[in-house]
Amino acid sequence: MKVLLIVPETDSHYTVPPLSLGYIAKDLIRNGFEVRILDGIKEKLNEQKMGDTAREFQPDVVGFQVYSCDVPAVNKYLKLLKEEFPNVLRIIGGPHVSGVKEAVFNDLNDADYAFHGEVEAVLPKFLKHYRTGDLHSLKGLIWRDKENVRANPPNIEEDLDAIGMPAWELMNPNSYRGAPQGAVYRNFPIAPILTSRGCPYFCTFCANHITHGRKVRERSVANIIEEIAYLQKEYGVKEIHIIDDNFANRKERVLEFCNEVKKKQLKFTLTFPNGIRLNCLDEEILKALKGIGCYSVIVGIESGSEKILKDMKKSLAPGIIKEKIKLIDSFGIDVTGFFIIGYPTETRETIEQTIKFAKGLKLKRAHFSLFLPLPGTEITEQLIKEGKLKTVNWAGLSYTKVQYVPEGMTEDELKRYQQKAFMEFYLRPKIILGMIKEIRSWEQFKQLAKRAVDYGLAGRAA
Repeated sequence: MKVLLIVPETDSHYTVPPLSLGYIAKDLIRNGFEVRILDGIKEKLNEQKMGDTAREFQPDVVGFQVYSCDVPAVNKYLKLLKEEFPNVLRIIGGPHVSGVKEAVFNDLNDADYAFHGEVEAVLPKFLKHYRTGDLHSLKGLIWRDKENVRANPPNIEEDLDAIGMPAWELMNPNSYRGAPQGAVYRNFPIAPILTSRGCPYFCTFCANHITHGRKVRERSVANIIEEIAYLQKEYGVKEIHIIDDNFANRKERVLEFCNEVKKKQLKFTLTFPNGIRLNCLDEEILKALKGIGCYSVIVGIESGSEKILKDMKKSLAPGIIKEKIKLIDSFGIDVTGFFIIGYPTETRETIEQTIKFAKGLKLKRAHFSLFLPLPGTEITEQLIKEGKLKTVNWAGLSYTKVQYVPEGMTEDELKRYQQKAFMEFYLRPKIILGMIKEIRSWEQFKQLAKRAVDYGLAGRAA
């Protein structure tokens, strides 16, 4: 049986190997399936390319990774498959599916089945037995039962080592140039790796726990080292991007990892483009990370207002944030701060606090995202319950587009605050010079320029 796994095209600011599909592909291959990954972002997918790939590969099954912003594109491809390849089984999964669950067929009606949670172990079983098996017992499956839609309990993989490394042979790191997550890099080729899943924190705006649960599950250090060594041997990888939400959750494991990297004499540059929890960092951890090549970390700060941080259930205060960023900087590690503009309880005063706070921190870079009402998150559910959020334009669910406006403000005003935050942070000589020094290629420059245009930074600041 042939399976085609697809990342739909989207207006993304980065192009990276799709690890989620890589993990799914590996388990399918182990179970005897022939698998191909079509990365629509990298390949600039359209309906013509989709049809050509389907005719050439002749898949029995097509599966789509769906983020909320992908809904319109995936709908387009599902319709094409239904009309031109009616015998192909159409499956969807990913963060959007996990967020909306039973309602997913309202958005993506031409899909045959959907999966929420972690899919690696259950998809091969489903494909082998879905025509004859008991669908009620298959974890993670969302399916039509006559007139009803049912969502079975999600699947959560306890033993991450058993999953193995993703199918790197289907997503060669050398083919992903110029637009890494986090925008900057020191060396190429780059490989993102995932060393743990799950998040024990309760940030109201975050959707991680919806797919991966609250319990943090970790790969063994030996298993991580094996993957890095493989990537270096097979693909010449020179930089590792750890994309965990909670890599530093357990200090002993971080130190063990760093010790093993040194023991095995593995040489690479290292960064954390998906963020690392500030409250987990201390001198010993930072010294160890710096010692194995860590040059940059991204941290989720979100706001400079203590009230907004409490509303977000961020479990951080401005004083701790200042202290930890100063500590990171003391080790010569660059820091990028992530901030949210327009959280539902924001006021003009709290946004101004955030802008001022960001400028006063020892940050190399900063990113100011507009608030996103992601499906299934605590704050989104609260807004729906209170009647403050009636519909969401999934296609517009982007950090650059206003989806929700706090009371007492206007959409235009909120967008201008985002522009103001970027411009006041970056239009300083030290920051500008630092950015220029980090540009490694023409492709990277074009991506940075695209970001500026997408965020409307050519417009007037508030």
